[in-house]
Amino acid sequence: MDDTLRRRLRVEQARALLDNADPYQAVMLACDLLVAGVDGEAVVALASESARTLPVHDANRRLAAVIAELGLPAPELPTAVALIAADTAERILDRSITAEVGTHGLYVVGYEGSQLGDLLPAVTALASRLEDDLHGRADDELRTQLAALARTVLYRTSAEDPA
Repeated sequence: MDDTLRRRLRVEQARALLDNADPYQAVMLACDLLVAGVDGEAVVALASESARTLPVHDANRRLAAVIAELGLPAPELPTAVALIAADTAERILDRSITAEVGTHGLYVVGYEGSQLGDLLPAVTALASRLEDDLHGRADDELRTQLAALARTVLYRTSAEDPA
């Protein structure tokens, strides 16, 4: 398994640990694992699911089976936070998620033990502006501020190398 697949797997593992795996991402990851020759029973089972209709609970369960099958240890909490924060920041910058989703996704920095906890006030300020002032619809200024915060998250997590 290459480093990109391993990182994606660790990100979804971290999401499942702290909240819920993304069913779409979990299924796509399993498909990519199959293409890479990782073809265990749990990987095949997850890859055969519908990325659009797989319930979150089932995605978590199937992903846990893949992780067990591959023998991956659970990440420490600070590592899990850093993995999710970095992935969210990358998605903000490449615009694969909306600014609204990304803003709320960065609340992960506030988990106890997070080495990014000092960024929580900035996330909270953006989320408050988004919800209170902009009624849930990001404007260009918020997108610019969010992109700057995302770059900060990436800088900080790359220095820590959470993968």
